[in-house]
Amino acid sequence: MIKLITECNNFINGFGYPYAFCGGYALELFLNKKLRPHSDIDVSVFEENKVDIVEFMLRKGWNVYEHKADWIDNKIANSYLRLLLNPNDNRIAELNSVWVIKPGSTLFKLHLKPNEETIYDYEILNGEQLNFDFIEVIFNKQKDGNFIIDSFTSQGKNILRELEKAILYNNEGIPFIAPEVKLFIISHPAYLKSEYHKTKNLIDFESTIPFLPKENKEWLIYALETAYPDGHIRIEQIKNI
Repeated sequence: MIKLITECNNFINGFGYPYAFCGGYALELFLNKKLRPHSDIDVSVFEENKVDIVEFMLRKGWNVYEHKADWIDNKIANSYLRLLLNPNDNRIAELNSVWVIKPGSTLFKLHLKPNEETIYDYEILNGEQLNFDFIEVIFNKQKDGNFIIDSFTSQGKNILRELEKAILYNNEGIPFIAPEVKLFIISHPAYLKSEYHKTKNLIDFESTIPFLPKENKEWLIYALETAYPDGHIRIEQIKNI
C-alpha cells in the first residue's frame, strides 16, 4: 500500500479515537491503486475529538495550526497559519480543520509575520507531498450511528450515511471514507469550478465510478438529487456509466 498512508496510519493508530483517511487517498484505498499525485494527506476525525487530536499531535512533537484563507475567484488569497499552542485553545471549537506540520517539514517554509508571535506566512515547496511530515485533519460530525455530510457540501440538506457504510477498511485494516461520500463532496460546484480542484477531481470521479457497487452508486445519486433538486451534471454521468 501507499508508503505515506502506511506511515501515517501507523502513527495515528495510537490516537485512540475513530479516524479515517479522506481526500484522494480514500479513493486509492478503495481501488487499491494509485490514481494521481497528492498535495497532502487528509484525515477525518469526529468533532467531539477535536481537543484529543490536537493534544495527541502536540504530545508527539508536531506543530498544529489554524489555517485561515479567503477565496477570491476560486483561488486562495490572504492565507496564513496561526500556531495553536494549547489543546484547550477556545478557537479550536470553531475550526473545521487543522494543519499539522512536523518540525523540519520538506513541504513548507514558514515565515513569522512581523510583530506577531504565533501568525505565519507560508510557502508550499512542492506540488506533491513526498514525505510523512504534514496532515490536514478535517472535523466531521456523527449522530445516532450516522456520518453527517457537512452543511456546505450538502447545500444545507440533511444528508446522512450509516457509519458502517461511511467508513470502510482495506485489507490492511486502514480506515477510509467511503468512495460515494468522497465523490459527493467533490461534486460541490465550488470544487468543480476551482482551478486547484477540478482536474484532480475529474480523475477521481472517472476512475472510481465504474467500480462503485450498485448500492453505493444509488446512495450517491440520491444524495446529489437531494442536494441539487434542480439537477447536477454528475447525476446523468453516473447513470450512464
